[in-house]
Amino acid sequence: MEKQDARNQTLERLHERRKQVVPMTGLSYPTVRSAIEQRAKAQGG
Repeated sequence: MEKQDARNQTLERLHERRKQVVPMTGLSYPTVRSAIEQRAKAQGG
């Protein structure tokens, strides 16, 4: 159950970040999602 909670928290943080970035950049939601996911992978997250 703890892993599920941690996953939900991570997904919620990513969602909040995407909501901030999309209006600032004018990029599409999928583009922003992909960029954030790639950065997280590069940072070991």
